[in-house]
This record gives sequence, C-alpha cells and structure tokens, in this order.
Amino acid sequence: MSHKVQYDKVYSFDLAGKVSFGTLTEKECFEILSDGRPSSHFLEVQLTKWFPELEHIKGCKDHDHVIKTGTKLVKIDAKNFTKSGGCKFMPSSMLGIGRTFNEKEFKRHANEINYAICDITRLPIVKVVFKKGDVLAEQYPKGQIGKKQRSVIFNE
Repeated sequence: MSHKVQYDKVYSFDLAGKVSFGTLTEKECFEILSDGRPSSHFLEVQLTKWFPELEHIKGCKDHDHVIKTGTKLVKIDAKNFTKSGGCKFMPSSMLGIGRTFNEKEFKRHANEINYAICDITRLPIVKVVFKKGDVLAEQYPKGQIGKKQRSVIFNE
C-alpha cells in the first residue's frame, strides 16, 4: 500500500515475513537491520515504495530524496532512530570521531531540508514520520533526538 507524504503523521509498516537474504534467518536479518548504518541503504529505497512521490537520490551526501512539486524540489533526508543512539539529524560532516558540531551550519542546513525519521527500534515494525527541518531544529537545537524522546517523535 502506498501513501502520500504528510508531515507529523506517523506511519507504521510491518516487515514480518518480507525480509530475507541468502540463507540468513529473518531474525538474523533484523539483527543486522537494527543498526542504522546497514538499514539506511535498504530504507532509503523502501521509502520510495511506501511513498511513491519520493525520488531516491543515489550517492547524494546532502539528502536522500526529493519531492517534485511543480518547479520546486523539496529535499528529504532519511534518518534512523535506533535503540543505541536515538536519532542524529545533523549533516553527516558533523557526525563521527573527530568531527565537530557547527550550530550555524546545522541551522542553515535544517532550514533547507526536511526529514523522514525511521524508527527501527522495534523491528519488524518500522515507523516513519516526516518532519520539517526548521521545526525539528527548533525542538532539538543540537541535531539529536535522545532515546527517551522516541515516544514524543512517534506520538506514543
């Protein structure tokens, strides 16, 4: 079933019985996919199946999708909400060892982009919520949504 992107609406998808790779069990696949790094590659493409108006931008470091509305392109960056780290939605250049958070650059970036936050904490259920970048940056000015904020983001 496909959906239209609506901001702040929480969507829920059940992947039970729909994930496989070689001879790995479904449980083994979900264990691997519970890490945001490998799951992001799958979810970026899967989002276009759930939300056909999204166009996946391969290899792009600034954003993962666009929505074309007339002559305007809306940039969407997919971010994963994980058990271990919550969700970090600052630009990739600010993530990782030795990299630093630049508040001015973060706010500039957040004003130009929106986010698809994917909750992978309860696989096989995946929840998705689209958020406006400027609103999210106002709520979470350090570009991080803590693990304890999951219920707030996903309206639970």
